[in-house]
Amino acid sequence: MSEATKAIAKLRQDKLNPQYRPMIFVVAPFTEVVKGNSTSLKAVRSYCRFVYQHGGIPICPQLYLPQFINLHHSQEFQVATFINIVLLTKCAEAWSFGKPTHDMRYFIRLAKRKNKNIRYFNNEMEAN
Repeated sequence: MSEATKAIAKLRQDKLNPQYRPMIFVVAPFTEVVKGNSTSLKAVRSYCRFVYQHGGIPICPQLYLPQFINLHHSQEFQVATFINIVLLTKCAEAWSFGKPTHDMRYFIRLAKRKNKNIRYFNNEMEAN
């Protein structure tokens, strides 16, 4: 059983609904995805798929927020930052993928401040 499967099973313990899926905050490169870097975008989508396949609900602001928020506008960026905090607060855990970038370290610090368990995976989605 993989580390991800074990983690989700632990989060499902004591839940009455057998279909329960915990929300997992996906910590992945933000800036490169927002810029439209196709390699980064594909990788982040695969991380979300990984979370989903192991029984979680992936929460990934960098895929979601740029659909309707202009992150290059400072006021909208501040709103996005607040949304990130709210989304992270609602998640059971944060899972970080790959080598942490500057953006990712921000989310990791935020998760620690919110007392969220953080799991680390490499780019091949193997537990570190």
